Amino acid sequence: MTACADDWLQKDGFLVSAGMSALGLRHGATTRSLGDMKDASRRRAAAAKLGLPEPLTLKQVHGVVTHRASREAQGMEGDGWTLGPGDEALCVGVYVADCLPLYLWSADGRYAGVFHAGWKGMAAGMPVKAVEALVARGAVPARLHASFGPHIGVDAYTVGLEMEASFPASSFSRRAEGLHLDLDADARRQLKAAGLRAAAIASAAPCTSSNPDLFFSFRRDKQDARMLALLSLSPRTL
Repeated sequence: MTACADDWLQKDGFLVSAGMSALGLRHGATTRSLGDMKDASRRRAAAAKLGLPEPLTLKQVHGVVTHRASREAQGMEGDGWTLGPGDEALCVGVYVADCLPLYLWSADGRYAGVFHAGWKGMAAGMPVKAVEALVARGAVPARLHASFGPHIGVDAYTVGLEMEASFPASSFSRRAEGLHLDLDADARRQLKAAGLRAAAIASAAPCTSSNPDLFFSFRRDKQDARMLALLSLSPRTL
């Protein structure tokens, strides 16, 4: 394995979280080497590498709607999945290419979820909604852990001044060249407000825009190619 950031390791075309791997949760964020995940055959191949069935996906709309994992929810509008007892046979995923893939899981491994949050979803409170969705299934906020998958980092994410109306000052970095939005900082702020312990929120993830050999980036390439953040409760360490 190759280290990519504090919580992420690169292996077999995926980035995997040290925290989730330690618990035995099967998961992975695909990299560019596995291809564009909008292609169903590539999604199946990626999941098969993890020993998982074809992942359930959603029609993502940059909102805050989440779904309990079920085959009936396949293709519905939404931006996140929750998993709980009885869902072990399922694999779920969200598409990303600069937006932040948020993984949440309980300390006992009984509950988990994966969620898509760009600036629109973040402004609408997706991290808080994600925690609420897991709490509705039986999870306890203080026993949840979080990790942010690969997404555009603050150094690469310049935004217009109009964005100041959507976020607190703590979510920006002001620099000579302009305003930068820090998705990490805002996700961390929201998760702590939702009841997660600061120590349970992983510290870093690689920047999609700054690593062209490793990730697709819509902002950098202006091409509609996607990675996929996969998750299953089926227990096996990568």
